[in-house]
Amino acid sequence: MADVLDPLPIPAVLQSPLRALLRGQPAPWPEDVGSEDAARFVESIQQHGAGPLVYASLPDNSWPIHAALRDAAIRAAAMESLRLADLRSLLAAFASRGIRAVIIKGTGLAYDLYDAPELRPRGDTDLLIAESDVDATRQLMHGLGYDSRLTSGDTLAIRQQSFVRGGHVYDVHWDVSNSPVLRDALPFDELIGRAIAVPRIAPGALASSHIDALLLACIHRVAHHHDNERLIWLYDIHLLRESMSADEHARFWRLAAERRVAAICERSIDLADGWFATSPHDRAADWLADDERTRSEPSAAFLDRNRRHASVLRGDLRALGWRSRMRRLRELALPPAAFMRQSFPSAPAMALPALYVWRGARGVVRLLKRVKE
Repeated sequence: MADVLDPLPIPAVLQSPLRALLRGQPAPWPEDVGSEDAARFVESIQQHGAGPLVYASLPDNSWPIHAALRDAAIRAAAMESLRLADLRSLLAAFASRGIRAVIIKGTGLAYDLYDAPELRPRGDTDLLIAESDVDATRQLMHGLGYDSRLTSGDTLAIRQQSFVRGGHVYDVHWDVSNSPVLRDALPFDELIGRAIAVPRIAPGALASSHIDALLLACIHRVAHHHDNERLIWLYDIHLLRESMSADEHARFWRLAAERRVAAICERSIDLADGWFATSPHDRAADWLADDERTRSEPSAAFLDRNRRHASVLRGDLRALGWRSRMRRLRELALPPAAFMRQSFPSAPAMALPALYVWRGARGVVRLLKRVKE
């Protein structure tokens, strides 16, 4: 999935009322908010994916943006029924082929934790499958009429593929992260072994356990979206934590330390608590020894907002064995010809060698840029 850009900042004068509203506290609309700030606020919370959630949290129409949010909430609810019908059909097709899948991230949480699934907007449905089922899944999806684009052939860093049909988008993953630094944090066999039933979706539908979902939510926003502070992702983290028992919190932090992602999790939970928690609890310091919290973790590099693409590549290569490093560099330099023709459809065939050179030069320039630019 393409990176989600940082949302438009929430106007400072409206941050406290929004925080109070989403905590279930009294939240009067500030009298000094002008129409320009109000319009920017609506745009901002929509970009944060929180529009339907904010609308549902309003006790009445005392906020002047009520009508604008109502329209967005109605559209989200209408889309949800269509999305669910398509997902049920696809899961039935998976089952008929013996393909096991876990519904991860937004859709799993929407039907597990949210009062209504349309309160959790999302642009796609994420499924995790075993790598051994990738070819069968591609054949099935194409046979059902879903389209996909060729990937660049960077097989060690592209661990997912998108499929589209009639406005329905599925991101099918065979690892929880594209980065070799993080992909083993939640292996498929572990995740499906701990998965929970989600009957609101369909009989037999599986989603991540709350511990695994929380670990993945913390990893996803940092590693795939460069520490993006999108509110709906932080609200996911808040809901997951509020649903967990003390034993589950303890097991979560043990798993985070074992998989060397404790710093990432601390950062994500700190942000979520800052917005939504009335009484922060079950933090890393409550469950982990000091040396477990302060030890070096390669994944902590994702928290560096000044990081450059060259640093990301170095980290990925260090996480691979020597043969895999050579393979990764070869695939980066020489993507399949079919991918190049897809990327440059109007270029003549004889221009292909020059396009490889041009793409390589552009890649070198990109390595020098900051990830957050």
